[in-house]
Amino acid sequence: MRRTLAALTTSIFLICAPLAARHYKRPPQTQAVSPKPDWKTVDPEAVAKLREYLRIDTTNPPGNESRGVEWYAKIFDAKGIPYQTGESAPGRGNIVARLKATSANESLPAFVLLNHIDVVPANRQYWTADPFAADERDGYIWARGASDMKSTGIAQLMAFLELHRLHTPLKRDVIFLATADEEDGTKSGARWVVEQHPEWITGAGFVVNEGAGSRADKNGKPIYFGVGAFNKTPAWLKIVATGTAGHGSVPIPESSVNRLIAALEKLRNYKPPLELTPAVERALKSAAPYEQEPWKTRLANLGTWIKDPNARAQLEKEPRYLALLTNTISITGLNGTDKINVIPPEASAQLDCRLLPGWTAERWVAELQGVIGTDHLRIEILQSHPSSPGSSLDTPLHKTIEDAVHALFPGAGVADTTSTGFNDSYYFRVKGITAYGFVPFAMKPEDSTRAHGNDERIAVTSFTDGVHLMWEVVSRFSAAN
Repeated sequence: MRRTLAALTTSIFLICAPLAARHYKRPPQTQAVSPKPDWKTVDPEAVAKLREYLRIDTTNPPGNESRGVEWYAKIFDAKGIPYQTGESAPGRGNIVARLKATSANESLPAFVLLNHIDVVPANRQYWTADPFAADERDGYIWARGASDMKSTGIAQLMAFLELHRLHTPLKRDVIFLATADEEDGTKSGARWVVEQHPEWITGAGFVVNEGAGSRADKNGKPIYFGVGAFNKTPAWLKIVATGTAGHGSVPIPESSVNRLIAALEKLRNYKPPLELTPAVERALKSAAPYEQEPWKTRLANLGTWIKDPNARAQLEKEPRYLALLTNTISITGLNGTDKINVIPPEASAQLDCRLLPGWTAERWVAELQGVIGTDHLRIEILQSHPSSPGSSLDTPLHKTIEDAVHALFPGAGVADTTSTGFNDSYYFRVKGITAYGFVPFAMKPEDSTRAHGNDERIAVTSFTDGVHLMWEVVSRFSAAN
């Protein structure tokens, strides 16, 4: 059965970042899940589906996620799997499908496999490959969305389809949910589902989504897999400067542009104080065993070390750590005039700020106004959100992820991460649903940093290994004993 819904809502942006780890040494538990996928056929099917999906241009803006929904719908139609679709705004499609529990115990909370369909823009001028050709070369698939996050969506899809194909008895419902507009958030499909169509996720108790990274060594061997239980929250701001307008042939010292530049220079040099939150301390301390000295010792004793007068200078050499210990400011956009010979009466800049727990956008704006002053300047809040709640790590899903990792990759750790970014898990957490970032692909640092950048790619072996790991997690957590 298929029916279509339509509605509108608003939301918040986010992005994500791998960092911390905890190494579990207890032996994995075993659980009989039979039959198993035939990986000789599933692996090439997964690669083919990923490449096909990556060729669908869902660049946000404008998104056009309904193109991806149509693609998913054809797959579900062919498999005879019921689904529902709806648009959170025109062209911003979302799709949900559910496999029902088949065991007598149907009270276990449902498991949601959440992913977003949209991708960020790609400037073809700076790519060595067509970002929407999904070429396979040098052992990689090259495309926008290869790591963020169409690959995770396909890994979730393959696990979902295999449960259906193998007629796996289930002790809980498994929900596949692909949504619109995670990368911008103003027409968020995830928020739309949670707030406007909660029937799509009835009974949900657990979610896996993006928001955690997994690390491989230089040879591609997994070091650890991330489980993200927490995110910083965004405060998107606009600084507006006013000043005397005039002809560009006569410089005006007190112009809006000059005042804006002076304010931005103050922000560029501003060093927000270091703040160590419990979630960050736990995550970075658990990362310590995987780091080289001196960071191995520093992270293991973070509460003491950050009091060292030289700590900040060392952290500035490792922005991935510094961003977890401070509120951050990224100047991402400038606007003045489109006429080169006109000095405009107003100029503005956009700031992407990420806040630590306990901070509100209003409190942060007051802090920044103290830095730049208020004469001829104002700061507007474009988007913000209350502090993000975290999810407990003491859950059966976390234990299942540990067991699956240890079963497939003996010696690899499980990372308990806290992210510098923001993602759609937030909307589930505020409803009391456990939501983890879990990206099952162990990637080399030089590959993982390409997300949102040029020449985004994923190694084919990393992808297929991740498909296997996602299956292990989903089947172990959902299959009836």
